[in-house]
Amino acid sequence: MWNLTRRSRRTPARSADAAAPAVFEDLIRLGVEPEFAAVAAERLAPHAVGLDREAYAALLQGAAQTHGVRQEGEEASASEIQALVQDFAVELQKLDEGLKLLSSYLLRIRDRKRDDSTPPIVH
Repeated sequence: MWNLTRRSRRTPARSADAAAPAVFEDLIRLGVEPEFAAVAAERLAPHAVGLDREAYAALLQGAAQTHGVRQEGEEASASEIQALVQDFAVELQKLDEGLKLLSSYLLRIRDRKRDDSTPPIVH
């Protein structure tokens, strides 16, 4: 992996427009795909202005790591997603059963109150 802290000749950019091409090049050197690097460079350029080498390297490493996590997330298999959806459906069924039970309990309480001779409480 390319060590960004050794960039001794590049001086910090004074504007986001000047920083974007440098950020793009450095992201490509870190192995980020060009499509992601182009978007990330535009978004990171304002934050890269005036950073020292270590902070700039940390910024780029974070973007490169985000790209790696994003790629791993896109490769999730359909069976994993299907299992998650099925588990969610089971939990929804449990919630539905609980709400039905609570609803019937509240109906019984209401009916019992109607049968009592005590006057209703007005709030």
